[in-house]
Parts: sequence; C-alpha cells; structure tokens
Amino acid sequence: MGLLAALILLPGLALAQDNPAPAAPYDTSYPASAVISARIQRQFLDNVRWSVSAEARNNLAAAFAERPALDIWQDLVAADGLKTGNVVDALTAYWVLNWVTANARYNFKVDNAPIQAQLRASMAADANFRTLSNLQKQEMAEGYILRFLVEHAALNDAVVRKDITALGRLALASVTRFRQEMGVDLLALEPGPEGFAPKARPANPAGD
Repeated sequence: MGLLAALILLPGLALAQDNPAPAAPYDTSYPASAVISARIQRQFLDNVRWSVSAEARNNLAAAFAERPALDIWQDLVAADGLKTGNVVDALTAYWVLNWVTANARYNFKVDNAPIQAQLRASMAADANFRTLSNLQKQEMAEGYILRFLVEHAALNDAVVRKDITALGRLALASVTRFRQEMGVDLLALEPGPEGFAPKARPANPAGD
C-alpha cells in the first residue's frame, strides 16, 4: 500500500478526526528548489510523451515555457487559500478537483479549508510522511500540481464545450484513479464541515 493510500483511506480519516487537534497545525511546507522543480517538470513531460503522445508533451511544454506551471496553478487555487510550497495544499486541490470531476458537481463550491485540515491531520498521524525529506515533499507536491493542471484543463475544456461524452470519460478516469491509487471511492464521499465523509444514505420509505 502506498503512502497516499495509507493517508486517505476512510478509517485513517476517521482516526484523524477522532483524535484531539494538535496545539498548532502540522507543518507540511518545504523550501522549494527551482532546480528540482525543473527536473520534476521534465520527468512529467517525458511521461506524457510516452503515455499519451509527443504532441501532447510538446503542447504542455510550450504552455509551461510561456508561463511557469507553478504560477498557473497558484492563480487557479489562490482564492481557495492554497499556496505552492506545501504538500497538503497541493493534495487538497487535487482531491477537490477529482471529487468534482467524478461527481459531475461542476458548479458546486467546495470549502477547501476542512479538507485541508483533514489531510494535514492524517499526514501528521502518519509516521512515513513525517520521515519524508524536503526533496521528497517537493516531488510529491509538484507531481500532484502538474497532474492537477492537465486534469483541470481537460475538465474545463469539456465543460465549456458541453461534451457529455468527454465529461463521462473524465469522471470514470477520476473514479478509477482514486480507487486504484488511493483505495477510495469518490462517489461515496461528500465534502462537509469536517472534510470528506461518507455520503448519508437516503432514509428508507416507511414500512420498508
């Protein structure tokens, strides 16, 4: 089981919510290195080339050459109180994007703060995460930032074009990705004041 699966599985989330909050928020920030950022981006683009196409790789490279990827991401999430240089912020944005995509809640305003706090508490409780170096934190965060940008662009394009087929394909991809990578069913979750929680089951009709 990967680190993220251990962090995000619902029993872990419940544990994090049941435990008393720490005196101060757990620090998930890291000092970013421009050299490391360049390497992470280069590796990401190489992966796109081989997993998608050379054209997709070149289009992304051109977009990032025009404007740094981290700057693009920062503008997209600034209104939600998220910032670069922080693992929990990168993961919060990625979780919310995939939940919106999977559940087709394109106009639903998600409060990021409870989810951010929920993920931070899970990270604080995870011994593996606490041993990560700043380099590993940067690799994790910026990997999710780059994935966010690609997935956000695809979703935005499909919404603007009202492409039902593409939206369905993106929703299935989000559901499958989180089930396989994190062991979580996005369709069974709902954001709320305590972060993500299981959706309430509808009440059975009287007599059932």
